Amino acid sequence: MNDTSGDTICMQLAALTSAIASTPLASEIIEETRLCFLDFIASTLAAPMTPAVTEMTKLFGSGQAKMLHNSAPASVAGAAFVHGYLSTVEDIDDAHALASGMHLSATVFPAALAITQSKGTMQRDFMRAAVAGYEVAGRLARSMDQGLRTRGFHASGAIGPFATCAAACILLDLDQQQMAHAFGMAASGAGGLFAFLSTGADSRHLHAANASVAGLVAATAAKNGNTGPLTAFEGPDGFIGPYSETCDMAFISTPPPGDDDYEMLNAYHKRFTACGHAIPAITLALELRHRDRVPTDQIKSVELFGYPASAKLTNFPAATVSEAKFSLPIVFALAYLYGDVSPAEMNMSVINRPEVQSLAQKVQVKEKPEHRAAFPDVRSGSVRIRLTKGQTLTLGTTTPIGMQGNRLSFSDIANKILVLAHPVLGDERCTRAIEAVSALTDSGEEFTLF
Repeated sequence: MNDTSGDTICMQLAALTSAIASTPLASEIIEETRLCFLDFIASTLAAPMTPAVTEMTKLFGSGQAKMLHNSAPASVAGAAFVHGYLSTVEDIDDAHALASGMHLSATVFPAALAITQSKGTMQRDFMRAAVAGYEVAGRLARSMDQGLRTRGFHASGAIGPFATCAAACILLDLDQQQMAHAFGMAASGAGGLFAFLSTGADSRHLHAANASVAGLVAATAAKNGNTGPLTAFEGPDGFIGPYSETCDMAFISTPPPGDDDYEMLNAYHKRFTACGHAIPAITLALELRHRDRVPTDQIKSVELFGYPASAKLTNFPAATVSEAKFSLPIVFALAYLYGDVSPAEMNMSVINRPEVQSLAQKVQVKEKPEHRAAFPDVRSGSVRIRLTKGQTLTLGTTTPIGMQGNRLSFSDIANKILVLAHPVLGDERCTRAIEAVSALTDSGEEFTLF
């Protein structure tokens, strides 16, 4: 890629996307793309096809794409929307470890898979499209992370359209100039408010869903000659002003990634059905359960310390599962009592048990300067437990489960799909999905899934 430091952000993103489209992927990135795609399938199939989801699917009509749950025909936009929606429902999808609220697979794979199903594509195009989507998402989210969150915007909805757009641009074979216009149009599809946080409202699932359609439409329009403002980010009426105010251009203007510095490698993958910022607390609960296993009637108080985003997860009591996923008192209690926070634990019949409510009631959530200073490079946390007999237990973590230094493997994700997707796919199709994804390469072979 030539020097683009004098170009607009749309032009730089187009050059970056074009470079990834034409560059063979390193073996580590191929493996990571497989892992991310399999995780997307698991997260999507973990969510039920509720009547609301079925009705939303109908709005988009039929077409050449297919629904993962039942192989029913769907339009490209419909499959992109619904899979974007479903993939975040159980809060077990991947996200960016160094930026708040950037759900990656949920804003990259729904449209990429739908396009691929509708027109067919080579494996390398699908793989590189995914890598480009993750790269654009990561760079933009990191460049405006603090500003987006301060102004109340959820990165999945605000940055997501550009992630989808990057992937769609490669799969629809746009040239670099068309890509720049596509990014300019995608800016008009940005949105996503953090207003859901206090109740865990379902509106948050619309963020990835709307982003998937907005990015897809932008790429399709640009492919067919429509134009977008090339100053859509930095212009006087552009994205940066209202959404973030500031933008660290170093993240955007950096040359295309080398073998070991792709943004995809900054994704974290979840074992737990909870907000990603709850993972440090869950990790601490599991380690305490293994190390000390103090009976809960001997616990007088629990103080959980975190960084600003994790310290906001104070919902208690929680009236719904959606609220509980954003409640450190609840997730800590579930992890400590039962050794996991899976869909089996994250339901109201378990949450309302007296032992869960009793322990959660003892939990206080606080921000701590050392964790604030370490974020976003490290999602750290610590806990102090005071016992009824006067002793104090303390523990900290800088490597929460699924994060850097403690990442999940492909076999971990394969087990995740066997557990979460089995009720939908059954043994044979689960195995076929794992085998198909594990065989994906950066090659000219045709992409097939089931």
